[in-house]
Amino acid sequence: MGRTIGGALIGLVCTLIFYFIPLVNSVAPFLGGLLGGYYADGGPGGGLKSGILMTIFMIIPGFLLGGILGVVLRNAPVLGGFVAASAFIVTVVIVAHTAIIGIIGSVIGALLAERKTG
Repeated sequence: MGRTIGGALIGLVCTLIFYFIPLVNSVAPFLGGLLGGYYADGGPGGGLKSGILMTIFMIIPGFLLGGILGVVLRNAPVLGGFVAASAFIVTVVIVAHTAIIGIIGSVIGALLAERKTG
């Protein structure tokens, strides 16, 4: 279980770093999941667990930041309500993108690690 949590944290950190690199940011969750799943090295099941944990770890700061942005901009004139509502929608889309692509990358990374040892 320790390698699974470690793999999820490695995947999360790598994903966040890759999000800041232009042209790589669209596949950042895949690359982060690939590295995290490779580290977790528990076969497809371990890769799936690592990818799901990576998603859970990504949901927490994503919704916290989206909520803070919504609260700060809620009372702004004209566009405040629109920005506050769209912050939630954008957060959901980003987390869904990270979840789906990250879990796929994590499972593939775990399969590559299993193939290396097997």
